Amino acid sequence: MITEKVLDPLSIRDGRLFIEGCDAADLAKKFGTPLFVVSEAKLVENAKSYKNSFERNWPEGPVKVMAAVKACPVTAVRRVLTREGICCDTFGFGELECALRGGVAPENIAVNGSVKGRDIIRKAIDLGCYIVLDNPTELTYCQEEAKSLGKRAKAVIRMKPYLEGLETPSDFFPSRLIKDMTQTVKYGIPTSELMDMLPRFADCPDVDPVGAHIHIGRHTKDLKVWAVMLEAYALWIKRVSDGLGGKWVPKVVSIGGGFAAEHDIESRVAVTDYPTPSVEEFAQATTKAFRDALHSHGLPTEGMVLEVEPGRAMHNETGIHLSTVHNVKHETENIDRKWLEMDTSECFLGLGSLSTAPPFPYLIANKAGLQATDKADIVGLTCNYECLLEHAEIPENVEAGDTLAFLNTGSYIEVYTCNFNCLPRPGMILVSGDDADWVKMPETLEQVFSRDVVPERLADV
Repeated sequence: MITEKVLDPLSIRDGRLFIEGCDAADLAKKFGTPLFVVSEAKLVENAKSYKNSFERNWPEGPVKVMAAVKACPVTAVRRVLTREGICCDTFGFGELECALRGGVAPENIAVNGSVKGRDIIRKAIDLGCYIVLDNPTELTYCQEEAKSLGKRAKAVIRMKPYLEGLETPSDFFPSRLIKDMTQTVKYGIPTSELMDMLPRFADCPDVDPVGAHIHIGRHTKDLKVWAVMLEAYALWIKRVSDGLGGKWVPKVVSIGGGFAAEHDIESRVAVTDYPTPSVEEFAQATTKAFRDALHSHGLPTEGMVLEVEPGRAMHNETGIHLSTVHNVKHETENIDRKWLEMDTSECFLGLGSLSTAPPFPYLIANKAGLQATDKADIVGLTCNYECLLEHAEIPENVEAGDTLAFLNTGSYIEVYTCNFNCLPRPGMILVSGDDADWVKMPETLEQVFSRDVVPERLADV
């Protein structure tokens, strides 16, 4: 429970929560709940921070900030980033469509991910996007489809450098080591296959291997570990260069992402309780380690395009989720227990059925200035156990109709919503100053059932 200080773009005014210039409880009443809310100002601030910091620290060539569409695949949100000069990383046809609807120029779109078929590779080549190769078969598809189209495919090689000697555990799964998880994850071309694949580029005249790519993910905030990763990456670029005859130097190098959000309050990361580097510190450390490692292998960096992919860090702190207290229950005979029954669900927040630690910072938006002197279980509306938060600290006088706000829900939250109990999924609004507009409409029951088909033989039942 937050009562004294909240983080930009939030503030407490006269005891009420505001996001930018909008009263959160008023938004809940105007647009209805449950509701996702995104701050345009915070999104722009994050975009500028990444763009400016990495440009300052990589004077060798252009910097492309490849914001991951998967973190918040909403067209209007993507258009804000496009306006700010942010490029994007996509996975699958749906995200590619979101990028195009979001106004991203094809040359600023990476078509990434595993399980890419001919159809998406053909579309990427036709549009002029570049393809991040994830297995040898995709190279075949690139050559055949490029030849068929009479165009040249731009390919980036996704590597899986082995982080030998690195004994650091993952923040996602502390029982496992980063060096193991970066090998067991499905993404990237397996090392043995990559080395066997290199001679094939000579037989693919319609494919231009323009770059190299890695993506480690949010396994650590430790900048020394990031340096080890980038040194291993540079060594792999050297090995690939040698395997291609010693003349190949990537024009584009992606160091991927996994950067922590500024305050690193995460529902999906197990370990966050150690210092978070600033974006500037991330930029300084990663570019220096990478540059020095490339130079140590005799590889030039002048003119090289550097790509970075902030996903959760771009979006996490831009969003809040609003829900209305539907009912308050209080048991006093058998146990002393209070429940706030909310109109939202774990199915909308990516939570398990019993959260014993706050999955997100939270407060009662219309009573944000009151001290938390009471406790209650915050529970959702489906038939699951749905204890979103056990023994949550709340003000004494919370009642039906009050608005609860979960904070830091801008990244990887709305995208995971589902229709359990046939629930329509919530909508999203975008706040800019004291204006707020729908950017994703709430789903209707008609839409929930729109994919159902009744066979003719059941028509009269």
